[in-house]
Amino acid sequence: MRKQKGFTLIELLIVVAIIGIIAAIAIPNLLTAIQRAKQKRAMGEVRSLATAAQSYATDAQVYPIANSTFASIVGAANVNSDLTPDYIKALPNPDPWNTPYWYASASGGQDFGVASSGKNAVLEGTSAFATVANATPVNTGCFENDIVWVDDAFVVKPEGKQVKCQ
Repeated sequence: MRKQKGFTLIELLIVVAIIGIIAAIAIPNLLTAIQRAKQKRAMGEVRSLATAAQSYATDAQVYPIANSTFASIVGAANVNSDLTPDYIKALPNPDPWNTPYWYASASGGQDFGVASSGKNAVLEGTSAFATVANATPVNTGCFENDIVWVDDAFVVKPEGKQVKCQ
């Protein structure tokens, strides 16, 4: 009888089990890395919008005027015309989670805020700009949390190990 070459069923099952274990370890880390990258992109774009508003304020002595509550930056026609193309080539929109960025100004254009609603697409606790403007900075540990810039710094931003919120 001739000896046949090939893999046995046991050997194939062991290889499939090893691949399954590696995938079970790697996929959650990959998904976390993707969400972390989206957060960093949103932070960069919020910072770019804030820099454009501050550059505009340097020239005009007032931030682009919007209402005193956060509104979609797409709908704020005066913000768009004030900032583009002189201070920012194009407004980044939508954010990495496919929702609009938000903008507000208060006190006749003396203060401003820019926000991304995060993974859950809900702008939580930031509907009233005055509340955010007076808030103390908060570092969040959840992908669903907002990313908010007011005047000259982030007041809500991701920091540290991020987890999935309940």
